[in-house]
Amino acid sequence: MKKLLIASAVTAGFLGSAVAHADVSTVLDGWQDRAYGQAKIGTTDMGLDDNALTVTGVAGLKTPSIHPMLAFEADLTFTIADAESSFSSSMGSTKVEASAFSLGGYAVASYDKLPIENLTPFVRAGLAYTSVDVTASNSFASASGDDSEIDLGLTAGVKYQVTEQLGVVADYTTVSELDTLNV
Repeated sequence: MKKLLIASAVTAGFLGSAVAHADVSTVLDGWQDRAYGQAKIGTTDMGLDDNALTVTGVAGLKTPSIHPMLAFEADLTFTIADAESSFSSSMGSTKVEASAFSLGGYAVASYDKLPIENLTPFVRAGLAYTSVDVTASNSFASASGDDSEIDLGLTAGVKYQVTEQLGVVADYTTVSELDTLNV
């Protein structure tokens, strides 16, 4: 919890400073030309034998009036195929399944000055609400539980711009002990 509070305070300080120096009207002028969306499919490690298959939708806004390499994003991630494990014992076989949902807000810093044209590395930092549901069952009984929290989310990735309107993104995100590899 202490790490989360420190990271939140530092992030808020950096973002607050940048936003305070920007004129709000210049940030919002022409937002339609700077808005973007992404759809990503990924695999999330939830600590079970098989990873979950997830889909992430991203809505973002580039903010060159604050800084040319800064953007803000909101993303929604949910499980389309649960993570699974099976355990055998003298009582029979037990199956454990887990699914996740996450909603986050991020500041994105990118660097588009690489010698490889159209390739842009980026990092994201922000806060995300994450909810995980777990179910365990065998032939005798079943049990389920859920947990949710707000935690620091961090991402590192690269984007390759194929055309003006189409790009390919690969990134690694970690939030609430869930590690997701997206494409």
